[in-house]
Amino acid sequence: MSQPVPKDALADEHTPFIRNAWYVACFSEDVPPNRPFGRKLLGENVAFYRKSDGTVVAMKDRCPHRSFPLSASRVDGDEIVCGYHGIRYDSAGRCKLVPTQAAAPRALQVPTFKVIETAPVVWIWMGDPTIAERTPLPPAPWMLDGSGWATSRSYLNVQASYVFLHENLLDLSHLTYLHAATFGTPDYAKAPFETELGSETIVVRRTVQPTRLPPIYANPLNMQGVDAARIVTSTYFTPGLSVSAVVLRNLEEPQDRRTDHHIRTAQLVTPCDPTSVHYHFIVARDFAVEDKEASEFILKGIQAAFAEDVFALENIARVRREDPDQSFVEKSISSDRAGVTLRRRLSSLAEQEQ
Repeated sequence: MSQPVPKDALADEHTPFIRNAWYVACFSEDVPPNRPFGRKLLGENVAFYRKSDGTVVAMKDRCPHRSFPLSASRVDGDEIVCGYHGIRYDSAGRCKLVPTQAAAPRALQVPTFKVIETAPVVWIWMGDPTIAERTPLPPAPWMLDGSGWATSRSYLNVQASYVFLHENLLDLSHLTYLHAATFGTPDYAKAPFETELGSETIVVRRTVQPTRLPPIYANPLNMQGVDAARIVTSTYFTPGLSVSAVVLRNLEEPQDRRTDHHIRTAQLVTPCDPTSVHYHFIVARDFAVEDKEASEFILKGIQAAFAEDVFALENIARVRREDPDQSFVEKSISSDRAGVTLRRRLSSLAEQEQ
């Protein structure tokens, strides 16, 4: 019999996944017409395919006959056909045909998952489907196709727990040190910040001013070498979404002529298994929206910065895995308030679902 989790327990790589939440399974282009796509999500292999009308279907990636992966099978119209014995399943997972017999047995049923596509992403719900019906998608309309914002996107597979990725995204005091070569500045860590703990959201807001913007921001805005304001808001929304929102302002312009420029990054965090995570991210901005070179420049800079996060998280995971000292307990500092709150909430949510 499992022991109850302490009330103040912090989630880590051993904490069960939160299943009653929307997660991004993949980008829209990952699920092409006429061909299945497989991905491991929350420790479970899932097969995706598109019906003839383009609707995305998600089901367990395992034929109930002899366990052949449906992601290695083929799509025929609205059905998926097992590549081992030709058994057909419809989009609800019901067996429609067994080539070697007249009747399709009801016992051959593939579990399915609720999915919603809001291009450029496909969301999946892997928990109680009745809860999904009354749970809206996480709020980030500016990242969607046709939003009016300029967007670019990328993906990383991180060999670490999703818990620590979310914690990393809330506490950006590491920008001065881990990201010194990309978008960190020497004054960032010491800049004043405030933390807001909502009933569901966790917000950390930091104002860095006057400052000199790093090239990733200064170059597209032609703000090199000027006094500027950099206001960064990090918000945890759900186990599948954190958002980084940046406001950039030229302080050398007359106050009545200053313009706020916005960059937002949707941090789409989906556990693969306890020690790895699918990290999709979409970068959106409301300035120079037609400038493709600016999009490429900003995305390249963010990819370089996020690679530094991956370096840190994977090394932390390695130390936690390899160090045999069972008595070691990590110590928190004042800037960890948001991250500690997040980890307590994830632990509590996991315990409630269990």
